[in-house]
Amino acid sequence: MKYSLFVFVILMVIACDDVPEPRLLGKWQLKTVEKNGAVTTVDTVWYNFQSASIFSLQVYITQSNSYQEYIGMRTQVENVISILIENTNIVDWTDWRSGNRSFTIDKANKRSLLLRSEEGYLYSFIKF
Repeated sequence: MKYSLFVFVILMVIACDDVPEPRLLGKWQLKTVEKNGAVTTVDTVWYNFQSASIFSLQVYITQSNSYQEYIGMRTQVENVISILIENTNIVDWTDWRSGNRSFTIDKANKRSLLLRSEEGYLYSFIKF
């Protein structure tokens, strides 16, 4: 009986460690990107925080009427998110210059998300 309880507790600790932050969980549609006061409207990019460590970036390519999806890993320490996507084609369809990005969470609630990149871009999302 003690062994079963011990195994249960260990499994719960492991499971709880993999719980994503509720503010980020789900799919977010990028609406605007701001840099130095200039705002660009966007409606073809989605960030999906699927779990505590899985991230996907989906981009609609209007020229070919198709989607590109990039899967990566994410880590988070307090309000800083680091994302690693191992796909060099990502620079063809996004403003990412490599598969490594870090963001600071400026705002996160049930409906909106503001991420600030280390390059100074402010990304505004709505829950999709």
